[in-house]
Amino acid sequence: MELSFNAARIPSVFSIELAQEDAAPVEAPGRSFRTPLMVMAIVVVVWGMAPPITKLVSAPPLIGTFIRFAISAPILLLVLALRRRPLRRRIFLATALPGLSFGINLIFVFATLQEATVSVLSTISAMQPALVLLMAGRLFGERPSSRQLGFTMMGVCGAVGVVLGAGSELRTSWWGIGFALLSLMTFTSYFVLTRLARADGEVDAIEWMAGINIWAFLSTIPPVLILADGSDWSQFGGTDWLWISVIAVVTGVFGHVLMTWVHGHIEVARSSLYILTMHLVAVGLAWLIHGETITWVQALAGVVVLSSVGFVIISPTRHAAR
Repeated sequence: MELSFNAARIPSVFSIELAQEDAAPVEAPGRSFRTPLMVMAIVVVVWGMAPPITKLVSAPPLIGTFIRFAISAPILLLVLALRRRPLRRRIFLATALPGLSFGINLIFVFATLQEATVSVLSTISAMQPALVLLMAGRLFGERPSSRQLGFTMMGVCGAVGVVLGAGSELRTSWWGIGFALLSLMTFTSYFVLTRLARADGEVDAIEWMAGINIWAFLSTIPPVLILADGSDWSQFGGTDWLWISVIAVVTGVFGHVLMTWVHGHIEVARSSLYILTMHLVAVGLAWLIHGETITWVQALAGVVVLSSVGFVIISPTRHAAR
C-alpha cells in the first residue's frame, strides 16, 4: 500500500457553521472513505496488542522505553534512506514537541503497567475522545453535532465499562493511576499535534514518524542517565528483547506510520472515537496472555463501544453552509 498524500480528502463530518435550510445535501460516506477505515481497523488491532505485550516486559520502564526507541528510530531512518528521501530539517524541528510528548508517554505507559493491570490503563485512556472533542472546534474547525457528541459519550462509557467490568481483576496503586493520567495527557498532546501537522500541510507519514521517534529517543536519555543504574540494566534480557522488538516494529513503526496517514483522511473526532475499539483488543489479549478474565459486563459494554463506532461510521457527512 502506497502511503501517498495526494488522495482526495474526505469532506468533514462536522459543519463549520450551523446548518441552514439552503445547506448542501447530506451524503453518506463514499468509496473514498473505505480505505481510511480499513487502515484505521489495522491500527486498532496493532495498537490494541501493545498493552498486553508491554506487560510481558520485565525490565524497568525507563530501560524498556529507551531500547524501544533505540530500535524503531534507526529502522525508520533506514526506510527513508531506501526511499532516497532523507529527513528534512524542517520536519525534524516540527516533530520536536510531539516527539518529546510521545517519548514521555511511553515511559508512563511502561510505568503504569508495572503498577496496575491493563484494564486500569485502558480505562483512563478511554477518556481521550472526550478530550479531543473539547479541542476539535478551536484547533481543527470541527463542530460536532449533538448526534456525534452523543455517540462519543456512549462510546467512552462503553469503553470504561469494558475495563471496569473486570471487577476484582482491576488492580492498581495510586502510582498506577497517576502514571495512567500522565500517559493520557502526553499521548493526547502527541495525537493532536500530529493531526495539526497533517491538517496544515502535506507531511510524509514515514518522514514524520522518523522525526517523532528520534525526539522520543532523545527524551529518554536524560532520565536513563540520571535515574537508571546497573541493576536496572541487568533486569533487561532474555524474552524482553523479543517483546520490545515486537512493540518497536509492529506498534511503533507500522502502527504509528499508518495512523499518521489516517490523520490526513479522517477527522480527529472520528478517529479518536474509533481508537476506543483498541481497548476491546487489549482486554481480549490480556485474557489470553495474562489470564485477566472477561466478564459478561465487559462483553455487554463491548457491544456498546462497537455500536457507537458503527453509528458514527455510517452517519452521513453534512457539508458546511456557504
